[in-house]
Amino acid sequence: MTTTAASNVIATARALGYRAPKLSKLKKANTKTDVYSLGVIMLELLTGKTPGEAMNGLDLPQWVASIVKEEWTNEVFDLELMRAAPSIGDELLNTLKLALHCVDPSPSARPEVQ
Repeated sequence: MTTTAASNVIATARALGYRAPKLSKLKKANTKTDVYSLGVIMLELLTGKTPGEAMNGLDLPQWVASIVKEEWTNEVFDLELMRAAPSIGDELLNTLKLALHCVDPSPSARPEVQ
């Protein structure tokens, strides 16, 4: 990636809520920062909430992780999604697990891009 392209990626990733926590410090986008952003998009689709919307002072990934930690997983999913897809609970849970894996605070713990 050229320096100009990398700068453009970082500027775009600065959009509230989509950038990986360490991207601001590293100033270099990579596949792990892309995976983080993908995870945020997946959480956005599953919850119906925007990433910039603070929930109890937490960003979207932190909020979802706190709900899952308390074992209130069904509270995470958007009601419209649950109504539209009541029989695909396992797929929703698997997608939620993948999304949380993608937004892991540690870049090395995020899935690899193949």
